[in-house]
Order: sequence, then C-alpha cells, then structure tokens
Amino acid sequence: MDEDRPDAADETSTDPRLTRRRAGTRPTRRRTVAMAATLAAAVIVVVGAAAWPRGDFATTTTTAPKSTTTSLAPWPATQAWIATAKQPTIVVHADPPAGWDTMKPVEEWENPPPPSSQSTMPPRSALPRSDYPIQGRYVAATGWSFNNPTPQGDPFVMLVTERHGDWLKVEIPVRPNGTPGYVTVDDVTMSNTDYHLDLRLGTRTLTLYQGSTAVLSTPVVIGKPETHTPTGRFFITNKLPQSNPQGAYGPMILPTNAYSEQIDEFDNGAPVIALHGTNRPELVGQNVSNGCIRIPNEQILKIASLIPLGTPIDIAV
Repeated sequence: MDEDRPDAADETSTDPRLTRRRAGTRPTRRRTVAMAATLAAAVIVVVGAAAWPRGDFATTTTTAPKSTTTSLAPWPATQAWIATAKQPTIVVHADPPAGWDTMKPVEEWENPPPPSSQSTMPPRSALPRSDYPIQGRYVAATGWSFNNPTPQGDPFVMLVTERHGDWLKVEIPVRPNGTPGYVTVDDVTMSNTDYHLDLRLGTRTLTLYQGSTAVLSTPVVIGKPETHTPTGRFFITNKLPQSNPQGAYGPMILPTNAYSEQIDEFDNGAPVIALHGTNRPELVGQNVSNGCIRIPNEQILKIASLIPLGTPIDIAV
C-alpha cells in the first residue's frame, strides 16, 4: 500500500498493492485484480510423510523429515516452519480433511500468536473472491488456488502452524486475516528459520530476532487510526528490491499476507499490508500510514538480507 503518494496502478508499478484488470483475463472471466510487480504472494513447501525434525537452527534450512511415534510433539517457539509450493498451481483447502482431529502424529508450533484485531473489526468482503480475483490468487471449489511462482517471480510460500498425519495447517494470503488453509505434505517442500519479526504498535518499534537474540531494533511508521496496522501473526511473502531507492518505498518492499481491515480497495488495488523503506524519514515514529510499516532504508535492507520468505511477523499493541 502506498502511504504518501499513490503511483499509477499498472503492472510495472513498484507499488506493493494489487491492481484490477478487466474481466475475462484469468480463468474466472470476471474482474481481475492484478498484483503490482512489487507485491508478493506466498510460498508452499513440501515435506515428507514423516514428522519434522526438532531443535533450533541457526540458519534457514530444508531438512529431511524423521519418523516418530509420538502423538503430540510441539516444535520450539523460535523455530518457524515454511511451506513452499512444488507445482505451478497449488490448491489450498478451506476445510480440514476428514479425520483431521484423529490423525497421528500431531505436531504444533509452541508459539501462541498475539491477539488478532480482525476479531474486533466489522466484517468486510473476503479477498480474493469469485467476483474479485487477484492475479495469482483465486477462489477454488474447495478453497483457493495460488500460482507458483507468484506474478512477481517469487516462490509461493505459506507459514505452517500444525501438522496432522500427512496434512499441514497453514496461514495464507487471504482476507479475513488469519484465515487458515490445509495442504498435503506431498504438495510442498519444508524449510525452517529461527528468524522472526516483532512489531509493537504502542512503541512503534520493530525488532528482528534470531532465536531469542535481538539482531536489530528500529522505530517505524505505522497506520493511522482510520487505516490501522492490523495485529496478529503474519508472514513475509516476497522480497521486492526497488529500482528507485529514493522513491516512496525506499530500496525494498517486503509484502505480508495481511490485508487492511478497514478499507476494501486502495488506488484501484487490493489493500495489502507491507513493510517497506521510506523517502520521509522525518515521519518515523509516527502513526500516519495507510496501514503499511515504513522502515528506515538502512534497516529494511538489513532485514531483507537476513530473513527468508515465510519469516513470521507478530504485530501486537
């Protein structure tokens, strides 16, 4: 989302939004919302049918699964699992598969998410939906389908929260924020990271952690009350270097899977929340954006150089 000045809504824009297209340009043959070339999607990764490895990892890795006979095995709060899609299109189911509650083994992330502002907001229209598809993101018969790679060329990633048997529960880039989906382990590859971001709206401070160690901390710009920055757990969907580092978005945009909870459209596009640089450093520390998180340019580059796609970001008051 552009916070200071909207750019032209076209496919070459560096604006971290999704823009409309005419009906009939995608399989739905209805209105389409084209994602700006700077906006990210998510990635889904594949694991095996066995359980995931335990322990913290210093760097992002893709690790072969190990077998286990336990029925419930939490993985550490500092270890996030990321799923990346294998095929050009992945279908994510809206409902859990039959037998989800009785499948074994069960593995869960031992890291409760912060309270979500979505639950306190008036309901808004879902995104995407059949009459409002988004380039690379579509409604399917059983849930949603996502293109891999994304329209911007990145792999499609998702944040994993649970595994039951051969199925994964994942976070995905749809609205309402926090909507889960379900995919099989055969559809994705798995990787993990011990990096995570933590944004505190009360102090307007963003901190990057590796495990329990703070790597950097910086003041940021957050959303104004009428277009607040949503709270909850989200993840980074893309890394989008900018050709003009002095522009409104600075040198880098890191879109998330979150959408605005107060507006349905921004400059003819879907209101996606992103982290990005800024050409207005004097505003850092204030709540004046349309929901995006503006970060000093030097710090956004450091963050982008360290974290993988799928890195979680917790936003709390």
